[in-house]
Amino acid sequence: MPIVYYDDRCIYCYNYAIWLIRHGLSRSYQFVPLKSTAGEALKKAHPEVLEYNSVVLQEGDHLTFQSTAIAKLIFTLDGYKWLAALLWLVPKPLRNLGYQLFADNRDKMWKTTWAKANAYEQTFFKQSQVPTKE
Repeated sequence: MPIVYYDDRCIYCYNYAIWLIRHGLSRSYQFVPLKSTAGEALKKAHPEVLEYNSVVLQEGDHLTFQSTAIAKLIFTLDGYKWLAALLWLVPKPLRNLGYQLFADNRDKMWKTTWAKANAYEQTFFKQSQVPTKE
């Protein structure tokens, strides 16, 4: 079962997770906060996680970070494979630079609201409660 470790205190990270679910993400995926018991276990087992301020896609023992994780997740969506293909065309260092610039400045960007997860969407989230921030 693939696991997506994400920052559950980040409105953009959470809303991206909801966007993926609403656009057909397979039920086999689970979202787990990086700051959870499972997230801490991941960091102990894979110290390289500490090097990134990033979403982490875990597929078995294989970990994917930053823009590559984003592109791989988008590629799983039937109607958005073209978007993932466009992302793959951008050289990885440039993709990751864009990812890091966004991640480092996300609190300074435009305001948005937390997506409201329905009951089905909530089932994708493990070891955390769905954020209720307004």
